Amino acid sequence: MTNKETILQTALKIFGEQGYDRSPTSQIAKEAKVSEGLIFKHFGNKTGLLAAIIQEGMAHIAATMEPYSTTAADPRGAILQHIERSLTAIRENEKFWQLVTKIRFQTEVSQVAGAQLEEVNQFVVKHLAENFRQLGAESPEQEALLLFALIDGVCLHWLQDPADYPLDTMKNLLIKKYNHAYF
Repeated sequence: MTNKETILQTALKIFGEQGYDRSPTSQIAKEAKVSEGLIFKHFGNKTGLLAAIIQEGMAHIAATMEPYSTTAADPRGAILQHIERSLTAIRENEKFWQLVTKIRFQTEVSQVAGAQLEEVNQFVVKHLAENFRQLGAESPEQEALLLFALIDGVCLHWLQDPADYPLDTMKNLLIKKYNHAYF
């Protein structure tokens, strides 16, 4: 692993655990076993480091959106795959999602990543709504927002208590619900 990758992983861990605002670059450097100057060389500043982490995380998010391009002829299948991939991604990238959750509630930090995250949210809701529209849902936009909120809520609860929260049970329940939905 390169120093740059080590810095990114260490910063992700520390930002996710402590929050961006309470994570000095000196601590990241110490835990990554690099000089603080190397962080600035690679990322410019702490904000650049956060932006790099968010950019890397966006690649993972993009993978959960693949169903929209591969199953366009099967809107229900796309919805079910989105549920599956979203609730699998949270476990695979726990530190990233901890960070994103903390960022959402820090106004000054959300300015760094908020626009990217909002763009992703709008993309997901738009495509969920289109799938619900194809299935004949009475209010496709509201159905999309509801499913998005359900997934988000499950993720938030799991992040608060990953050892005890029944993530797989909730994922299976959502898949069952939307596989047999009335539309």
